[in-house]
Amino acid sequence: MSIDFVVVGSGAGGLAGAIAAKLNGLNPIIIEKSAVWGGTSALSGGGVWIPNNPLMQREGIADSEEQGLAYFDAVIGDVGPASSPERRQAYLRVGPEMVVGLEEQGFEWCRAPRYPDYYQDQPGAHIGRTLEATNFDAKRLGSWLKTMRRAGLPAIAVNTDVAPQIPTSFRSLKSLGGVLGVVGRTLAFRLRGQVPLSMGETLVGQLMAIVQKLEIPVRLETPLRSLVQDAEGRVTGAIVGRDDAREEIPAPRGVLLAAGGFAKDAAFREPYQGVTGEWSPASPDDTGDAHKIGAAIGAELALMDAATWYPVSIMPNGRINVGIWERTLPGAIIVDQSGRRYTNEAASYVDAGRAMLERDKEVPAVPSWLVFDSRNRNRYFFGHIPPRLTKPLVKSGFFVRGRTLEELAGKCRIDPAGLMSTVERVNTMAANGVDEDFNRGESVYDQYYGDPTHKPNPSFGAIDKAPFYAVRFWPGDLSTKGGLMADEHARVLHEDGSVIEGLYVTGNSAAPVMGRTYPGAGATIGPSMVFAWIAARSAARM
Repeated sequence: MSIDFVVVGSGAGGLAGAIAAKLNGLNPIIIEKSAVWGGTSALSGGGVWIPNNPLMQREGIADSEEQGLAYFDAVIGDVGPASSPERRQAYLRVGPEMVVGLEEQGFEWCRAPRYPDYYQDQPGAHIGRTLEATNFDAKRLGSWLKTMRRAGLPAIAVNTDVAPQIPTSFRSLKSLGGVLGVVGRTLAFRLRGQVPLSMGETLVGQLMAIVQKLEIPVRLETPLRSLVQDAEGRVTGAIVGRDDAREEIPAPRGVLLAAGGFAKDAAFREPYQGVTGEWSPASPDDTGDAHKIGAAIGAELALMDAATWYPVSIMPNGRINVGIWERTLPGAIIVDQSGRRYTNEAASYVDAGRAMLERDKEVPAVPSWLVFDSRNRNRYFFGHIPPRLTKPLVKSGFFVRGRTLEELAGKCRIDPAGLMSTVERVNTMAANGVDEDFNRGESVYDQYYGDPTHKPNPSFGAIDKAPFYAVRFWPGDLSTKGGLMADEHARVLHEDGSVIEGLYVTGNSAAPVMGRTYPGAGATIGPSMVFAWIAARSAARM
C-alpha cells in the first residue's frame, strides 16, 4: 500500500480525518511529532458540539440546520471569511454525517441532554447539542494505550452531565445519586476486568481503535518540517523527521494540517495575544508548527488574537485547574485588585477569561481573586478538593485565609474598602436572589453548574460566614484559535483568497469558524473533526 494522504497531528481532528480519508478510498498516514498521541483533545472534556445531531433526531428532539445557522449568526457575527456563510453551512450539514459515519465504524456516542448552548437568550439556541464518546475500555487499545497522552484523570466512568453534580454531591440527593451512578458504572467496568476511559481520553481512544481497525499507519516522534510543492505550487508531500533523520513522505492527494494551536510557543504567541501560555493546560506540543509551515508557503493567518480563554487556578503541585463550578457556585465572586467585580462569574469560560484580560487594561486584574466564605468551602468541592479540607491548602499558600474580609484583603493586597463595598452589595442583592450588576444566575447555563438546593438563585449567594478565603485566578485557555485561512472545503487559502492546492487544515491550526466566541461545549473539537471529515472528502474527489 502506497501512502497518498498525510495527516499531521493525532488529536481528535487528525484521527477523524484519517478515518474519513480511508473510508473515501485514500491511503492515509498519521504523523505525530510527540512520543504520545491524542493531542490537546486527550486532555479536554471531550465534548463535540453538533447541532441537529442524529441522537437528537432519534429522540424526537426538534432542531435543524436553520436553527443552528440562526444561532451562529447571532452569536458569532461577522468576523470575516474564517466564519463565512459557506463554512457555517458546511459545518452544520456535515456534522451529523460525520456522527453517523463514525457510528458505522463502531464509535459509540452519547448525548449530554441537559448541557445548554452558552447563549440561551439568542435566536436558535438549544439544549443538548453536545455529544461525547461513551466510556471505553482502555485495554481495547492494546499496546497503543502505553503511548496515549493522558490527562491524569482517575479511571472512572464519568460523563459530561454528571460533572456538575460532583461539587454539590453533599448537598443534593439527586447530585449524590449521579455520583453514585458513576461509582456503579466504574465498578461494573472493573468487575469485567476493564479500565474505563472518560472525557477526552475516551474520545481519542475510540477514534484510535477505529484507526487501528482500518490499519491506518501512525508514526510517533515524526515532526513535520516543511511541505513539498510542485512547479504549480500544489502541495505533494511532506518533509518529516528529526534533524538527523529527515525524509520525504509523498502525498499526491494532499496534506491535512491538524497539529493544534500555538498556546505553548511564548515567543510566537505573545505578539498576537499579549500572553505567553504559561497558564494554559494545552498540550506542551501545542507550538504552532502548522501555522509557521503554512505561512512559509504563503498561507493567510487570521484571527490570531483568538483563544478559548478559560479562568484557571494553579494548584500547589503546579497542576492547572480549569475552574468552572468554583466561580459558579453561590458564596463566591471574582474581584480585581481594587476589590471590584467586573463580570458575571458564571458566564462561559471564554467570556469570563476574556473579561479578565479586558479588565486588566484598566485595573490590575491578572491575577484576579476568587473570594469565598466558609459556607461555600464547607459545602462544595473546589476542583477535586473535597469540602471542609482547608488547612493543607492554606499552609501551601493556595488558599489565602482571613478571619475578616479586611484581613483577607490585606493578605491579597486587594483594596479593603473596595472589597468590603463589593461584598456588602453582593450580600444585599443575594437576599433577593437577583444580581442587578451582571445578571448572574439568570440563564440556564449559569444554573447548570450551580447548587440546585440554593434558593432563590442557584448560582448567586451571600459571602458572610467567616473565615474568608481567596484563590488567585489567571486568564488561561484551552488553546489558541487563530490559524490558517480555509474555505468551506477545508482548503488552505493564500492572502489573495486563492487556493493552495493539496493543502487542508482543521482544528486549532485553522482560523476558526466559531470566530472569537464559543457557542457551546465542544465548539473546538466539533469543528476540528467536522472539517477534517470535509478535508478528506475533498481530497478524495480531487
